[in-house]
Amino acid sequence: MIERNIRWGVLGCANFAHERAIPAMKLAKGVEVTGIASRSKEKAQKFADEFAIPKVYGSYEEMLADPEIDAVYNPLPNGLHAEWTIKTLEAGKHCLTEKPFAATVAEAEAVAETAQRTGKLVMEAFMWRFHPMHRRVRHLIRDGAIGTVRLVHSAFTFVLSRHENVRLNRDMAGGGLMDVGVYCVSASRFLFDAEPHHVFCRADFDPEFGVDMLACGILEFEKGYATFDTGFTVPFRCEYEVVGDKGRIIVPNAFLPTEQPFIIISSNGKRDRETFPSPNQWSLEFEHLSECLATGNSLEYDATDAVKQQKVMNALLNAARSGEREAV
Repeated sequence: MIERNIRWGVLGCANFAHERAIPAMKLAKGVEVTGIASRSKEKAQKFADEFAIPKVYGSYEEMLADPEIDAVYNPLPNGLHAEWTIKTLEAGKHCLTEKPFAATVAEAEAVAETAQRTGKLVMEAFMWRFHPMHRRVRHLIRDGAIGTVRLVHSAFTFVLSRHENVRLNRDMAGGGLMDVGVYCVSASRFLFDAEPHHVFCRADFDPEFGVDMLACGILEFEKGYATFDTGFTVPFRCEYEVVGDKGRIIVPNAFLPTEQPFIIISSNGKRDRETFPSPNQWSLEFEHLSECLATGNSLEYDATDAVKQQKVMNALLNAARSGEREAV
């Protein structure tokens, strides 16, 4: 039970913060959206006026120096995640960092070291892990409903128009793998409940932008394989399938569930469909971190988990460029 509201600040005025994160924060229990910072105070003021945020800062540093901010949400471009998460932690604030946690393994490890040294909590913002649908899938797996998991396939794709976009900025850790492929990797680790030891990946790199536009990968686990495809050049798909030696589970609209999310379980000659409520999954992740701050409970997913995720991502990127199987 959250005894008091956690006072949150938002770094930057990203479109995602406007469309998804701040509305979710306003709905979340135990969360108080206290301030928003931007390099443009005028832009921050527009966000503040729209969402009734009481404090506006004309720089990130100004917000981090405010003792009335307990925790910070970091939705900055990928290439800035590690830098500003470290600055947030060193300023004495806790942090929810948008995926990907960092651009490199070294950056991710530096964030984890800073969190340990400062005693502040930090979590990578994979909102989907808090949705009851996925928790039910993992319960079914652990309960033996489909036997031992041998295969996972996931997909997260959409068409991105060729215009100026941070997703296409190589210097900011852009590309399909780091934008949406991270969900497929996170899901594979979640569903196998383990870490892969080797990966292989093929990708189409754009000659103009230098980022991957379409990629397919294989993650090798001790007990099976995860395959995925991701990118910006084919229509929207957002799904995964888990195959065990006794059955399978299909999850359509996995990472961005519809108003009536459902899963399909096929096992022992029977096919069942289970439906779920559709809570705001972004609210759930803010509530989780806020509750941990208020109660002293441990995070379900901490910096150690984020470093493991980053190791897989960087191995995949290395494999995509080298054409070779890479160790994680």
